[in-house]
Amino acid sequence: MPQSTLLAAQPIYDARNDLQGVELLYRNDLKQTAEQVGDRRATSELILNLCSGITDQVEHYQRPAFVNVTADFLQSRAFLPLEPEQVVIELVERIRPTPELVDAVRDWHQQGFRFALDDFEFNHDWDPLLPYASVIKVDVLERDFEEIMESKRRLAGFEGQWLAERVEDETMRDRYRDAGFALFQGYFLARPRKVLGTRLTPAAIHVSRIINVLFAEEPQWDDIAEVLSNDPALTLALIRIANSPIYRTRHEIVTLDGVIRHLGLNHLRRWAALIASLNASSPEAARLILTRARFCQLLADRSRRSDVSSEAAFLVGLLSGSAVLLGVETEALLDELDLCEAAVDALRHQRGPAGALLKRALYVEQAVSLKTGIEDLDARVLSAYREVTADVQRLFNELR
Repeated sequence: MPQSTLLAAQPIYDARNDLQGVELLYRNDLKQTAEQVGDRRATSELILNLCSGITDQVEHYQRPAFVNVTADFLQSRAFLPLEPEQVVIELVERIRPTPELVDAVRDWHQQGFRFALDDFEFNHDWDPLLPYASVIKVDVLERDFEEIMESKRRLAGFEGQWLAERVEDETMRDRYRDAGFALFQGYFLARPRKVLGTRLTPAAIHVSRIINVLFAEEPQWDDIAEVLSNDPALTLALIRIANSPIYRTRHEIVTLDGVIRHLGLNHLRRWAALIASLNASSPEAARLILTRARFCQLLADRSRRSDVSSEAAFLVGLLSGSAVLLGVETEALLDELDLCEAAVDALRHQRGPAGALLKRALYVEQAVSLKTGIEDLDARVLSAYREVTADVQRLFNELR
């Protein structure tokens, strides 16, 4: 799968040239900047790509990430899917330090998040934010040294670190180091580097979370209820299934809790994964892959060996079609899933008992779709595959 530009990263060093952080900058494949696409969109895409994009170019820094966010994002108290010790939130000079913003920053700070005042202009309007700042970043290329030092002396009580950004040469770095600056960033030290990776779609992220929760080694009912309740369409579909003739009941089920108790874990796993995948894909693609998954499940059920559960076989069959269902190669999706080693080996190499079932299912699927080699198939296997195909069509009709 071709890789996309997720963002850019520029390291931040201390006076000894030891890495202390990395600023993450908005970038895309169209070479647009945050100013060109707008701060709000840039913030959303950067955080999404950072948290859901698959790349090892950011993790290897193992230092806090400096991330620009908008005032709207802070004031919304939106969820930031990063631990406080992993991030420093930058407040850029374009933000107006209103009382509402100061209140929001105070709330984030109480949660443990740190802040950097970016491209600080030493304006008194920013004074209310100083108690919550861990870093003050100063553009040393655009400002006069004496002016900077005079302003720095005014803020002698500031207990955080001073960062000189846009350092262009060694003389500039040494001058500000001797003046008490602790952190340095700029072309002299390192230019921003594009971070390439696989960008997961929101649908792929959602399906992967459902799978992680439902197929966990020890599923937690509270987690299951939470992840399902966050998807109203999925919840309604499950309620409809629970009340269908497939699971006859005397009393109508109208709550998610009722669905969970009525269906039980194994049936809930299959239906939730099936419906979420169907919602994320085209009917034709979903029908093909769900037929494969159900066929793997049937092969496991009918096997004389007991080393592959029907749930594990279903999941392997489903995930083998991630490229068709979700537009994400299986190898990339595996990085987001907490699967057992046997399932990973089956998906990567078609090895092990589950891999053998998948390999057999793919062979039958290809023979039927291409209408070649059907005469070589065991009549019982071919009959079972056609039975599953008809069953999946009935499921589609039920979901409609």
